[in-house]
Amino acid sequence: MARVSGRILLAVDGEPHTEKAVCWALELALGLGLPLNPVHIRDPYLKQFSNEIYAQGREEYLEHVQRCLEEKAQVARTSFESSVKEFFDGRSDAKEPDWIFDVLDGDPAEQLTAYIKRGEHSMLVLGRRRRTRFAALKSRDLAERLLSVGSSVPILVVPEPNQSEL
Repeated sequence: MARVSGRILLAVDGEPHTEKAVCWALELALGLGLPLNPVHIRDPYLKQFSNEIYAQGREEYLEHVQRCLEEKAQVARTSFESSVKEFFDGRSDAKEPDWIFDVLDGDPAEQLTAYIKRGEHSMLVLGRRRRTRFAALKSRDLAERLLSVGSSVPILVVPEPNQSEL
């Protein structure tokens, strides 16, 4: 069997649908002996909006939007760390994998694709919200966008649990 190298790229956003993806990424990291690279990508639309406000000379709004973006990134990191702690509570036989948390700005699909193209990652894990068919038609679903452009690494899309699974 060939040895898998690289890191596991994990998209995190601090939302409940991501928690199950974190667990899957941790299981894979343990099983394959790989480090994790959780990454939070700041909302490009809010960032674009803040740049438009800045162009109009409204610094107080720009500062507020920047604080909101930073708080959201901190929520994503805290949620990830909490999920890791919960995952390893009571598991004395398992060693927590190494991980480096990154925060990026820009379009999530473009940022994740750029990370993968650098060749440092062996796979991508991300969570996905359950949506009605109508909501799926009008959404900018990250998983669909990533799958449609293709990838040089496997992509594991972990669906949000059903209410009955909670």
